[in-house]
Amino acid sequence: MKRKKKRLSMFLQFFIIVLIVGFFANDFIEATYATMTQNNPNVIITINSSGQVQPPEGDLFGSVLWYPGRAENGIIRIRNDFKRMKITNMAIDVDMRKTRDGYDPDRVYNSFIDHMWLTVKKGKLTIFDKDIIDSKTFRDLLYTAGNRQQAGVTLADSDQFYIDKNDYVDLKYTLLMDEDSGNELQSLSSKVSFLINVNELSVPADPSDPDDPVDPRDPEEPLEEEPIEIIPDIAGHWAHDCIVTLLKHGIIKGYPDNRIRPNRPITRAEAAVLIGRALELDEQNKLFSSYIDYIPGWAKGYIIAVSEKEIFKGYPLKRFKANKNISRQEMVTVLIRGFKKELIDEELTFTDKDEIGEWALEFVKAGVHHEILAGYPDKSFKPKNDITRAEAFTIICKLLGLHDEHTDKVFEERESIIVPES
Repeated sequence: MKRKKKRLSMFLQFFIIVLIVGFFANDFIEATYATMTQNNPNVIITINSSGQVQPPEGDLFGSVLWYPGRAENGIIRIRNDFKRMKITNMAIDVDMRKTRDGYDPDRVYNSFIDHMWLTVKKGKLTIFDKDIIDSKTFRDLLYTAGNRQQAGVTLADSDQFYIDKNDYVDLKYTLLMDEDSGNELQSLSSKVSFLINVNELSVPADPSDPDDPVDPRDPEEPLEEEPIEIIPDIAGHWAHDCIVTLLKHGIIKGYPDNRIRPNRPITRAEAAVLIGRALELDEQNKLFSSYIDYIPGWAKGYIIAVSEKEIFKGYPLKRFKANKNISRQEMVTVLIRGFKKELIDEELTFTDKDEIGEWALEFVKAGVHHEILAGYPDKSFKPKNDITRAEAFTIICKLLGLHDEHTDKVFEERESIIVPES
């Protein structure tokens, strides 16, 4: 315990913040920003010999006019004059300063963190040979004090790195506004803080406390030895039994920090991997996919596999949109295709049935007929809403016939695409 507290005290000194100010408005004039050169990074952060972080020097982006599809690059140099330090985690914090008149601030905030993508490469000078964050949304990287489900991203073991004393590391960033961004992101300004090693701020004081689980990065308590049942963010969740069952069958793997994040939307790439595993498809690790847009390496094999099976058919112009959240009607469509459920002309009673896309209608009808789908308590279906990971997991669980492994229970929370067991 003393060792952990000592380690916590040490890492508190390595809490690094870099400010990135983004302006989004139709009437802003595009401004210049620092040029990336070998000797002139955009921002320099210095950790002095006492372990204190000095105020950032420079400006990462300045005031630039953003629009859907725009990407900007920047370089941050971290100088370390203290002692050798290890970088294990990265995160961001978003502070909204202004939103467009007439738009709900919560809607704008959620749209913003879902449509801004960050990629990070590590290197020195002009050579960046290591991808440490491969195209993550602000939501994926979000850090909120006291919220264990929002603790940034723990880097893979192979991506963690050290900065030696009297040395430095350069981090190259690419920030992208998703091409599907909407008008709600006009006339918006925000302050985005970039944080490093926030995971070290939550080293548990009491490993026996179920609400304060052992840090899976501690070599004395390796992640693979932790029982599935104590995954911290599924305890008490309405989809707990399905999640545990799918974990045991190896269909879902969870995140590197031993969390499932059941209430988070599921992306098209994640859905492709989930369905590929559920159907026991072989990954097709070909050099080229049939799509022209970015396909993440961790999902490429399954994306190709489900596409060749015509489970996923992609968007026009040969785009897959791997990082886009998948909607409820899209998820139903690919699942009915994948599991080859018979298409039945069923009369729908959803109050918003007219909002279901014509291309998805027969698949939604089949889902209702086969009793894997239900609406919300208000009798709506919300076909265009993002489906959550928990909702997707529970449909998979039903389609695989794995509900029999559960202890029957009545779930009080019924705001789901799934009809809970009773």
